[in-house]
Amino acid sequence: MLKVEFSHFLSNPLFFIESSRILANISKIVSVRPFPERSPEFKFCKAHGLKLFELETKVSRILSDLKFVESKNFLLAKDGRFIRKLRSIESKILDGKMDFEKGRRRLIKLEGKLFGYPECCTRTYAKSKGSFPLETSLIVDAFEKGFFEQLMNKLRKSEIFFLPQFFTLNFYPCKADCRRAEKIGLKIEKSLGDFSLAFRIRTMLNALYLLCVAYKSINYGGLLGRTAKKFFSKLEGEELEMIEAVSKVDYENFSNNFIRNLMIRYHDRDYQ
Repeated sequence: MLKVEFSHFLSNPLFFIESSRILANISKIVSVRPFPERSPEFKFCKAHGLKLFELETKVSRILSDLKFVESKNFLLAKDGRFIRKLRSIESKILDGKMDFEKGRRRLIKLEGKLFGYPECCTRTYAKSKGSFPLETSLIVDAFEKGFFEQLMNKLRKSEIFFLPQFFTLNFYPCKADCRRAEKIGLKIEKSLGDFSLAFRIRTMLNALYLLCVAYKSINYGGLLGRTAKKFFSKLEGEELEMIEAVSKVDYENFSNNFIRNLMIRYHDRDYQ
């Protein structure tokens, strides 16, 4: 169970949710934003043997049509050898010692394993880089299976919609209802103990993020654009304004603030 002061957790809910995956032996590494010394995050890492590593990458893991995109990532881990392994593979690709597509698939599969993603999802994601992106097919699948409709209904009622398969941002399950991803999410929820509510909220916000991605596609052609346009045409004006506004914000800051406000509200209600 995650043990941290309530006030410290509220200072950066996403950090503590992500780091809990390492402590629960679900992940070897997690992606976080850098934090200053003497912060609650720094003290937590020191107490649990966690270290922050900076990883600069050039090989694109996300875009199918672009091979090289410079990116700076901050990864939390107990062991630096995982970071060194990622650097080694990328170096071989950049030096021409490894075929690009073969190397990229190897990177994606290794990162998926280190992040604790289900093998089926990592395999599907790696395979999609040479064809129809998994990000797109996942969003279409979520539309077709009614997840976004359920999400909007819950938001209208100010209720939490727990979607454990969307346990972290920038993770794309092979299917919108992947059972293996769901099991991992349920394990994370259990590991968080008294802070499990924050995780349930977080999964809902991760789904909302995908819906915001879909919203940006309504003016484009293709299956995603047509599916999204049909869905959004049924929403009220205020709902569209909300989605448009959320799609423009720093999503990590938005998520932290959203979780923080709801946690305070529930905490105050429980102690009244």
